Amino acid sequence: MESEQAAHIFSALGQPTRLEILKLIAPHSRGENPRGLPAGEIGEALDLPPATLSFHLKDMNYKSLVVTRREGRKIYYRANLEVLLNTLDELITHVLEPAGAA
Repeated sequence: MESEQAAHIFSALGQPTRLEILKLIAPHSRGENPRGLPAGEIGEALDLPPATLSFHLKDMNYKSLVVTRREGRKIYYRANLEVLLNTLDELITHVLEPAGAA
């Protein structure tokens, strides 16, 4: 992962609502068969209007922070843990890199 891509992801996480969404869905994103949470439950739990939630989820999906799965009329969201871990790894690598060694 390049630094620019990591910065793009961190910019998305700089928005408090998106962090709250990730905190809510992360426990439903782990395990052998992660189910995720439907958008309606996310909005209800965080008291977000549908348009606001849709705006944030669309951006998070565009930046690969979430993975979606359709089940009937519902769309389930789960955190893309691989992207999050790779981004953190990039941050750690970048921070620990000696000055001037870019």
